[in-house]
Amino acid sequence: MELNYWKATWPLDVSECPCDVHFVDYLKARGIKGRAVFHFGTGEHHIVALENARFRRPNQVFGVTASKQEYDSYIEMIVSNPKVANSYKVMFVDIYTLEQQLLPEFDVVSLFHLGEFHDPVRQKYAPLDDRKLLALMVNRLKPGGRVCFYRGSNGWTKSEPIVSAFLKAGRLTKPETYKSLLVCQRPAARAPRVRSRAPRRGGS
Repeated sequence: MELNYWKATWPLDVSECPCDVHFVDYLKARGIKGRAVFHFGTGEHHIVALENARFRRPNQVFGVTASKQEYDSYIEMIVSNPKVANSYKVMFVDIYTLEQQLLPEFDVVSLFHLGEFHDPVRQKYAPLDDRKLLALMVNRLKPGGRVCFYRGSNGWTKSEPIVSAFLKAGRLTKPETYKSLLVCQRPAARAPRVRSRAPRRGGS
């Protein structure tokens, strides 16, 4: 069985797919800098990396791609512009094979292509499907961390019910729309309840 990788690449075409540009705009608008970011689908353009590298305090971006061409373009980019490598790392991987033990905690996760690539026949080897992938990434979000979806994705009709189920169950909260994106948060951790002791009565 062959790995279910993407035998193509994606150049920057904002009229067709503006999600990465809108993601950069969102990071700027919310002042998200110096954070840990997971980015699903780098594009041949790697615009998230290039714009992020211009921040005064760049985020640390971990990108994944299942396109050999996009991965090759990443290698070429950091060979010629090694400064970008300080804040941008990319792995060629079938995202549905990711394991929790290998992932750090993230402040922001982009899952723009959720629902687009999972094939239960071609990916019998993979332990994850779209619902399990979202669950994995929510688990790797820090409390109060954000996960971003692209409402114009080809897979949005498939992934929207999954996102809605997570919102209904309280696993995600505070949905907001920003341009073409839907941004949700992992609920913040509750402070532990302190049990007060009643004062003793009588006696010296």
